[in-house]
Amino acid sequence: MAVVSNHRPKATRLCGIMAKEPQSKPKMRTLIKQAYTSTAPHDKWLLPLLILIPLAIIAIALIIGLASGSTWILVYALIFALPMALLAAMYTLTRRFERNAFIRMEGQHGSSVAIAQSIRRGWRFEEQPLSIDPRGRAVVFYGVGKGGVMLLAEGGNAARKQVEASTRRITKLVPDVPVNTIYVGTHEGQVPLKKLTGAIKKHKKALNKHQREQVYARLRAIGGQKLPVPKGVDPMSARPDRKAMRGR
Repeated sequence: MAVVSNHRPKATRLCGIMAKEPQSKPKMRTLIKQAYTSTAPHDKWLLPLLILIPLAIIAIALIIGLASGSTWILVYALIFALPMALLAAMYTLTRRFERNAFIRMEGQHGSSVAIAQSIRRGWRFEEQPLSIDPRGRAVVFYGVGKGGVMLLAEGGNAARKQVEASTRRITKLVPDVPVNTIYVGTHEGQVPLKKLTGAIKKHKKALNKHQREQVYARLRAIGGQKLPVPKGVDPMSARPDRKAMRGR
């Protein structure tokens, strides 16, 4: 009588265990390297600033210590200056990385929703456009949050007809819910990408969490038009948890 063994080979069990293990997050130095290498080719001032700013902080601490005439004050000043210099360098890299990312994303269709999706709490933006101009000059995205429904219009005046039509459709589906519009761009009356998250968050609370979920679910039933949305850079990408710095 044959005996059927349920024992799996060691290699098979090991593969199964490894498959269940979560992927490790990139190390801090890897993230810093990615931020630098993606920014340096487009920012000639990045390297000089990363050198000069920390050196200036250390020099100020050195001057204060020497002027005091106390060895202990000099030592403590330098000990305090070193982490401050490191933090200053990290802050500079973050800001220059963010600035460069916004410049490169400006004018690309889908850049506004890529930025808006970086808002962690209170807002939820749909990746699929609500309306696209037939000639491809304008596109409208939408999101739902504390302030009601938010339309993000790209394309300037060319998007006005799409915004008006989208507003009418939304008002019929979710009456009494505020519908706000932000025209994204660099011209007068438009909001640049670097100020977009602030412009979204400033709207007063009109919906609670349960209401937001209901409105979002109802609006998703509208459907939309397909458009490639750039998986661009989250404005805080220089932080360790940034999508862009994870290579997504």
